[in-house]
Amino acid sequence: MSLWRGSGKIARIKVDKVRMNAEELATQRIAAIRRSGLLDKAGNEQFGHLTEHVRAALDVPVAIISIVDEHRQVFAGHCGLPEPWAARGETPITHSFCQHVVATSAVLTIEDARLNEIVRDNMAIDDLGVVAYLGVPICLPDGHLIGALAAIDTKPRVWVERDRLTLETLAKVVEKQIEVGVSELMYRSLFHDMQEGYYVASAVRDAAGDITDIRFEDINPAFERLTGMAPTTVLGATLSQVAPGVLEDMMPAYRSVFEVGEPLVHVNQATEIGGKWFENRIRRIGADRIASVFSDVTARKLAEERLQKSEAHWRGLFEQLEEGFILGELIRDEVGHVVDWRYIEVNRAWGELVGIPPSSAVGRTVREVFSGAEDEWIAAFAGVVSSGEPLVFVREVGTTGRWYEGHAQPLDPERFVVLFVEVTARLKLEAELRDQQQQLSTIIDTMPVGVLLAEAPTGRIILQNERSQQLLGHDATAAQSVDEYDMFVATHHDGSPFDPQQYPLARIMARECDRAKVEVLYHRPDGSKTWISIVGEAIKDLSGELSGAVVAVTDISDRKMVEAEKELINREMAHRLKNMLAMVQAIATQTLRPVTEQAHVRTFEKRLHALSRAHDVLLHDNHDSAPIQAIMATTLESVAPADRVDLRGPRTIVGPKGALSLALLLHELGTNAVKYGALSNEHGRVSIDWFIDGKGSERALHMTWQETDGPLVTPPERKGFGTKLLRMGLAGSGGVEVDYAPTGLVVKMNALLSQLQQTE
Repeated sequence: MSLWRGSGKIARIKVDKVRMNAEELATQRIAAIRRSGLLDKAGNEQFGHLTEHVRAALDVPVAIISIVDEHRQVFAGHCGLPEPWAARGETPITHSFCQHVVATSAVLTIEDARLNEIVRDNMAIDDLGVVAYLGVPICLPDGHLIGALAAIDTKPRVWVERDRLTLETLAKVVEKQIEVGVSELMYRSLFHDMQEGYYVASAVRDAAGDITDIRFEDINPAFERLTGMAPTTVLGATLSQVAPGVLEDMMPAYRSVFEVGEPLVHVNQATEIGGKWFENRIRRIGADRIASVFSDVTARKLAEERLQKSEAHWRGLFEQLEEGFILGELIRDEVGHVVDWRYIEVNRAWGELVGIPPSSAVGRTVREVFSGAEDEWIAAFAGVVSSGEPLVFVREVGTTGRWYEGHAQPLDPERFVVLFVEVTARLKLEAELRDQQQQLSTIIDTMPVGVLLAEAPTGRIILQNERSQQLLGHDATAAQSVDEYDMFVATHHDGSPFDPQQYPLARIMARECDRAKVEVLYHRPDGSKTWISIVGEAIKDLSGELSGAVVAVTDISDRKMVEAEKELINREMAHRLKNMLAMVQAIATQTLRPVTEQAHVRTFEKRLHALSRAHDVLLHDNHDSAPIQAIMATTLESVAPADRVDLRGPRTIVGPKGALSLALLLHELGTNAVKYGALSNEHGRVSIDWFIDGKGSERALHMTWQETDGPLVTPPERKGFGTKLLRMGLAGSGGVEVDYAPTGLVVKMNALLSQLQQTE
C-alpha cells in the first residue's frame, strides 16, 4: 500500500486550508457536495461512460466514481459493480475505500486489501469482492474534495506508475464534466425555483414583417402555478392561442421591446385567468426573442383600488375624530433654521378644542393663529422632524389657561402630524387626587401596623407607610411588578425558602383569590430576621374589576415565641407516646412469641413501626400537621428503595389522623409491592401522584398509586386485614378504586382535604 500525495489543485487547496479545523472542513465539504446536486443522480446516468474508459485503460473488472457523503458513498458513475450495489447506486460508508482518499487528500494504492491494515476489515472485500484498489481524488470547481475515481480488481494486483498517471488524467476529465454539470444544475435550479413566472418567446411576424404575436419557446414551473396553463398547452403555442384576451393589451409592450431594445415593465389584467393582474418585466435577448419575468400583483392592485375607494370614507372619519388633528409644515429662514410652522390641514375637532374655526387656520402659521405662542411649540415639532422620533407632550397654549396632551409624529423631512386632546379638567382632577393621596398617606403613616398598597394588574407597590419600612427594613416601592417580589426574602417554619409568588399581593394580582394570609420568617437586608403576618385584600372598582390590593404587615415574633414553647411541650408528649408504642410492641412480641404463625406477628410489628414513623414526621414538622411528601418518604424508606419510587404532587399538609391513615395505607401497599408487585423484581417502579381540586369545603385530595414493569398481576384469592385497611381509604370513609391490571396494580384514593387536615 502506498499514498501518492496530490499535486496541482489539491496541493494548493491543502496549503490554503491547512489552518482550518478538520471538523469544520468536513462540514463544509459535506455541505458543498449536497449543494452540488451530485447526490441526487446516483448511478451511470451522469458519468457512467467515463468509468468504461477507466476499465478499458487499466484492464480492471470494476471502475467507480464515488461521491463520499457523511454516512454513505454514492456512485456518480460505475461499471462492473455486482448486484445489488449496481442497482442501488450507493453503499454504506462501511463499504468505502474511497473515504480514505478523501481523508488523506492523496492517491490510495492497495495491492491486496485482505493484507492491508487500513482496509482489511472493510466490508467491501466480502460484499463487493474488492481486493486491489487504486483511487485518485476528485474535486468540485470550488476546490472541495468530494470523492475519488477508482479502479478495482477482484484479485491481488501490483499497480504501476503508468496506472496512476492514467487514472489521474481521467480524473481531470471527470472534474471537468462535474464542473459543467454543477453549473448547468445551478442555473437550471434557479430557473425552476423562481417564485416568479418566466418565459422565453420569439416574435411572430406577418407578411409585411410586422410583429403580430409571440410564440412561447420555454417556461418555468412557476408559469403554470401562476397562470394555471400546463407546459404542454403553452410550449410552441402563440399568445393569441393560449390567452387571446390579453393580446391587444400586451402587444404594444412587446413591440416596444423588440424595436427599441430597452427593458420595459408592463402591468396587465388577464381575463382568461380569473381576472388576475400581472406585472411583466420584459427584456430583449436577441433580434427576434424576448424573455419576461412576471409576478401576480392581483392583491396589490386590489389593495390600491380599495385604498382609492376608501379615501373619501377615511376623510369622513377624519372629520369625525374627537381628537384634534394637525398636519403641519416647517418654515425655515435663509440659513435653514426653523422659525415657525404652518397649518396645512386641521380637522373639525381641532377647531372645537382650541375655539378657532378650522378655515381660519389652514395656510397660516402658528404664530399668526396664536399671537402669544411660546417658542417651545416651534422647537418641539422641529425636533420631531429633525430627529425622526415621535413626541408625547402635555402643554399649555399661550395664556389661554387650556392644557393639551398630544402625540407628534414626523411625516417627512419638512412635515409632521399631531393628534391631541384637551386635558385641563383631567389635570385639575389629578391635582385634587394628589392632595387626597397626601392626606391618606399621612393617616397611614400613623397606623401601628405596616401597610402596603399595590396597583393592578402589574402589582407595582405605590405606597408604603413608615411601620412597614421598619418591619421589612427597606423601601418596598422599589418593586415595580410582581416579578420583582423576590426582593422580599422569607422562609417557612421548616427553613425552606418562601416562594415570592405566594405572597398575598402576588396571589391577588394573579386573580387566585380576593383575600389571602401568610406567616413567614422575614429576612431583612441587614441580616436580622423577624416573624411577620401578611394579610392581603383585593380592591375593586365599581364594575367589580380588580384595581389594586392592600396588605397589612404585623410583627408576630412574640406569638411565635409562645408557640415554640408549646411545641417543646408537644415534642415531649410525642416522645413519651413513641416510648409507649415501643412498649406496646415489646409486650406484643413477648405475648405472641408462642404463636406459630410468626408472619402475622411481624406484620403487626411493621404496622406499629409505620405508626411510629408517622408520629416522627408529625413531630419533625409540627405536632398538629405534617407535609404529605415527608410522610410518604419516611413510611416507604423502610420497605422500598427510594430510587424506585417517584413522588409527584403539590406541597400538602395533613393532620395527625390523616397522617396515621396515610402511613398505614402506604405501608400496606409498599409491603405488597415488595412481596408480589413491581418492587419484587429488579426493574419495577412505583409512582405516587396526587393533586387537589374543588373549592372551599369541597376541596379534595386525589392520590394514585401505580406500579409498572413488575410481574403479571392477578387479583388476590382472599381478602385479609390489609385489603380491609386499603378499602377504608385515606380518611376511613372509603373513596378507593383498586384495579388489578395485568401490567401493574393501580389504586386511586380520594378524600376531602378538610377531613385529612383535622387536628383532633
